[in-house]
Parts: sequence; C-alpha cells; structure tokens
Amino acid sequence: MRMVLIVVAAFVLLVSFPLSSVRAEQANPGAAASPATSDAKCEHGVVERLCTRCNPKLAAVYKAKGDWCAEHSRPESQCVLCHPELAKKGIK
Repeated sequence: MRMVLIVVAAFVLLVSFPLSSVRAEQANPGAAASPATSDAKCEHGVVERLCTRCNPKLAAVYKAKGDWCAEHSRPESQCVLCHPELAKKGIK
C-alpha cells in the first residue's frame, strides 16, 4: 500500500509541474516566451500539453486539484460551456 501511495504522489508531482508553470506564465503575461517553452494550442484552444481532451490521463491531476467540471468532463478552468467568457480566449 505504501508503494502505491509513493507512485501516485510521484505521478501527481510530475504531471502537476506543467500546470504550475502555466500559472506562472499567466501571472506574468508580458514576459517573452523562449522558443523552447512556447506552447502550441490544440484544436480545443488550450495549450496542447494541458488539454484533457487531447491527453485524458491529465484528468486525474485536475480532479485532484479540485478543478473539474463533472457535467462536461473537462477542467472547470477550461469549461467554456459553464464559463462562456473563456471563448474570448479562444477556448472551444
């Protein structure tokens, strides 16, 4: 049981790292992105590496952080159905 907890904790830490870097980027939107850190958006208008519809395994991370819209099966922070104002940012 202890090994399972360690593996789950390691997974959450590894997957949540990109989420924290995006928050830092959002906090400082005027900072120029280097070519190595620029992120292309997917067909859903979200940074592709953070999109749960493109990467379903990420759903567990968003759920663990309490950022999940169960009605529409996507992060609340990306749910344009609940938050139509997100469409202004290009989220679909």
